[in-house]
Amino acid sequence: MRRRRPWDIFDEFFDDIDRMIERMFRTFREMEIEPGKPLIYGFSMEIGPDGVPRIQHFGNVRPGKPGLVEEEVREPYVSIMVDEDKNVLRITADMPGIEKEKISINATEDTVVIRGENSRKYYKECKLDAPVDPDSAKATYRNGVLEITFQLKEKKPRGKEIKVE
Repeated sequence: MRRRRPWDIFDEFFDDIDRMIERMFRTFREMEIEPGKPLIYGFSMEIGPDGVPRIQHFGNVRPGKPGLVEEEVREPYVSIMVDEDKNVLRITADMPGIEKEKISINATEDTVVIRGENSRKYYKECKLDAPVDPDSAKATYRNGVLEITFQLKEKKPRGKEIKVE
């Protein structure tokens, strides 16, 4: 019986990735793809402030049965960062091919909805990690990248302080 080496787990991990990539290419070959229309799919993984990994999908297709399910609206890649030192929450969204006049943003204390539409359609609803002040929002759009900055709301103490007699 062969002893397991510490790096064997990495070999198994990369073998799994190779199988997933081969399955993805096989799916693309089996699909009837409309010429000239790009298929975009991706995901990002990050560790949230609570220590739990979060996986976010983006693009205009989703894995489904059989193959990929194409969607009319593209979900942009979005990154949400909280900077407690500066007391701000920053959202960055990758939205190439949109004119800034065609972008609409709607925000509440805990959710931001981003829409963009001209030759491409984008839509993303973002749940925020911390409550923000929607009135403090500032947005810029340069080179296909939308950046929105919010001031964090002050955290109110929960409950009521009780004096000990």
